[in-house]
Amino acid sequence: MSFGRSVFVPSASTELSSWWAHLAAKWSWDDPTLLLGLVTIAVTALIPIFLWRLGSRQAERDALLNKSQAATLERQEGILRRQRRDSLLEIVGRSSDAAHISLLWREVGEYDDGDRELLLSVFRTNPSLALPGTSFGVRVEGRLDDVIVEQYVNGLERRYSEDASGYRSFPGLLDFLVAAREQGTRVDASRITSLVTGQASEHQRPGHSFFRALVGVFPESASGLLRAVEGIDSRSAGGLRLNVLTGTLLAVKDADLGRLGPRSVPRDRAVAELRSSLPVALATLIHRDNLRSFDRWSLSGSTEPVTATVAWLIRAVGWLSDTDDHLAMRMTQNLADAIRSASRAADTRGWGIDDEDVRVGFDRIKRIQPYLWAEYGPELEAAASAVGAWRERPTS
Repeated sequence: MSFGRSVFVPSASTELSSWWAHLAAKWSWDDPTLLLGLVTIAVTALIPIFLWRLGSRQAERDALLNKSQAATLERQEGILRRQRRDSLLEIVGRSSDAAHISLLWREVGEYDDGDRELLLSVFRTNPSLALPGTSFGVRVEGRLDDVIVEQYVNGLERRYSEDASGYRSFPGLLDFLVAAREQGTRVDASRITSLVTGQASEHQRPGHSFFRALVGVFPESASGLLRAVEGIDSRSAGGLRLNVLTGTLLAVKDADLGRLGPRSVPRDRAVAELRSSLPVALATLIHRDNLRSFDRWSLSGSTEPVTATVAWLIRAVGWLSDTDDHLAMRMTQNLADAIRSASRAADTRGWGIDDEDVRVGFDRIKRIQPYLWAEYGPELEAAASAVGAWRERPTS
């Protein structure tokens, strides 16, 4: 048996180790060329990382700068808008040029909700703007809600603080009230009655026809008008006290007869409102002896004779005498004094065509409140006869 010679074959790892050992033996680590090469390799590898990091930090600084600049611009813009808003608050309430008002209205509409509503609340008090539903002024809007109505009402006193031009008193007011009613909004009746019986009435000089129409389109005002009579100076120029009372009572007669105007509320609504709100107001007015001095009231500017007013008063008392027994008593017991004072008024010429209203009123009291008629009827008839003939003449 013979054995052959074995052959050694080096592995790959052995060759690599041998190569590295040979290289290490040949290349001195003290050689600067080697160190420079290694440093160059390291720097070359780090440059992209450094540049990326530098760019990232610059981007962060740019973003912060842009954000700061945007905030600064926004603050400056806000300051400028507030300054313009404050300037507009002075302008929108007094501008009168139609073209300028239209431009201002569009500009105000561009503001945010809070500032816009503030500006509009002032704008709507400008008397140069037409009230919605009217054509007296610059027309800018027609839609109404409770807030818008209140803002326009806030400007009514100023709107009507100048003498009325033409033949209309409080031009546009009734149209505005109709528009508000048709759009289902609420109007504060007390503010309307205060307006038309207060200082503005000295400039507008409303006659009884205005108050008649006012109650027709806005029956909620009737009780307030009667309450206002007590506070109006009986010597006030323009016959205001008598015109307020006369127009209100004539509107009551209109509701009674169903002859309300085309813009008035439906008859059933007017009747319901008047029969609900008037008895207390009318009973208080008569019971406090406010109507026993017609002969001392200023008649200058009044648009109906005192006797017509008293005839419609008698009719109204009869119409309301079935609403409450106590109030009927308070209205009836002092009614004769009111009639007698009318007989002493300077313009008394008898009842004329209003004698029918006297008869209707007396007949209703007699039928609805027989006990009251038994007590006060003879006195009422005697007082009416002192003014003039009122009983229906027998036909031949």
